[in-house]
Order: sequence, then structure tokens, then C-alpha cells
Amino acid sequence: MRKGLWFLPLALLAQEPTVYQLSGMVLSGTSGEPIPFVSIRVGRTRRGTVSNADGFYSLPVIRSDTLYFSALGYKRATFSLSAYLEAYTGDTSQGFLYAIHYLVEDTIELPTVRITAIRTPEELKTALLNIPLETQMQTVRENVSPEIIAYFMQNLPADPQERIKVAQQRYKDLYYERTLRPTYPILDPIAAYRLVRYLAEKARVKREKIYDYWRDD
Repeated sequence: MRKGLWFLPLALLAQEPTVYQLSGMVLSGTSGEPIPFVSIRVGRTRRGTVSNADGFYSLPVIRSDTLYFSALGYKRATFSLSAYLEAYTGDTSQGFLYAIHYLVEDTIELPTVRITAIRTPEELKTALLNIPLETQMQTVRENVSPEIIAYFMQNLPADPQERIKVAQQRYKDLYYERTLRPTYPILDPIAAYRLVRYLAEKARVKREKIYDYWRDD
């Protein structure tokens, strides 16, 4: 009985802790500086924490946990506690673990954004309605597959707003063409002949006006 009383506490002390208190620092893999406000989540659980302004964090974990680190501008990283315990050389009997994590910077390219001065939803609606139809179609062709465009063209009827936009574009094109001056290509012999006749007629009219300054009553 005495042996059992003496050896039972020793056996309990030799057991591995069930829960560890993991404390660590999150640093940049490029500069080595602390990364503040890193989201640290324990996989398949609702447990987690956020590193402070100095990159320090601390949370309770168990051997089967896997930690996920995520921060803006850095690639996502994982940390397996079981693999770390196998390589850990410190004292784990007290249940305290310490680790340093390095995150790799990630480059994110964002598309160009054009900012315009639109103050009210009505102005935004008016600006959208005034976009030329050709610009809208060009945007659709650049962002939507041809198969989807063909499906919509065959199965969706034109709404009244679309009919108005088409009519406005046609009237605009017609007015633009009417205001253009006709061109006379030099290589066209008929156009060149008409141009010479036009200039000769203008010169004749000018001479007659000069000679006929004093008209007979």
C-alpha cells in the first residue's frame, strides 16, 4: 500500500499535459519585424485570437490542434502542434510552449479604379443611363464569354430602356454623320475634276463681281 501511495503521484507528474498554453511571436519573413493584428484561428473549432501591436499572442491549445495564421499582405500559414511537440526540445511538463512564426509577404495586384464625383444615387443612375451603348457592349464583350452573350441575345427580350438607348445611339450617329463635311480623295479622278470645276467657278464669280462694280441703271 505504501508503494502505491508513493508511486501514484510520480506517475501523475510524468503524464503529458492535456492542455498547453501556447505563446508566440508573429514576424515578417523578409524584415523580421513583428506583424500586428494577425488573425490566429484553431482549425475546426471556434477558438482563436489576434496578435497585439507587437505581434505577440497567447492561447490554450491541445496536441491535435492546427493553427491558421492570416494577415493582410501576407500569405496564409499553418502550424501543426503535434509536429511541433515532436521537435520541441524544451520542458513541456508544465504545459507552457513558446514559438516564433514567420509569414511570407504576398503581392496583390488590384485592378485600376476610376473615381468620379457622384453625390447622390440619382446622379449615379443618370450617369449609368448616359453610357453609350457601344461602351456597354465593349465592356460586356471583355468580361462575359461569347456563349453567355449569345444565350442572352436569343432568349432575353429587349426591355423599353434598351430600346431607348438603341434609338438614342442611332440618332446620335445620324446627327454626327450629317454634320461631317464631305471629303474629296485626290486619287479619285471624278472627285478631282469636280474640285477643279468648283474652284474655277468660284474664281469666275469673283472676277465678275469686281468688273461689274458700277452697274448701269
